[in-house]
Amino acid sequence: MIWVVKQFVIHQTLEVEQERVRFPIRVELEYQQEPEISSGSVHKKVLYNKSFLLERYPQLKERDLDDLVEEKIQETIRDHLANLDEGKKKGAK
Repeated sequence: MIWVVKQFVIHQTLEVEQERVRFPIRVELEYQQEPEISSGSVHKKVLYNKSFLLERYPQLKERDLDDLVEEKIQETIRDHLANLDEGKKKGAK
């Protein structure tokens, strides 16, 4: 059984009032790779400066920000796992 830990930084763009804000999101993804990745073995840790964004933009709702960040993270995880599957298929040929 092999456990893989991937760390990466993604960016999310947020348009608030007349301002466009691009902020980093640090993601740590941990999953069991052998024999294949199961959804139950995927764990993630997320870090971004949520308190600053909510203080700086009081009209921004915490739940909306959480949803936006989660959507971006899930998209990134799907892309990462899809790339792993493609790599396995190419390696099997």
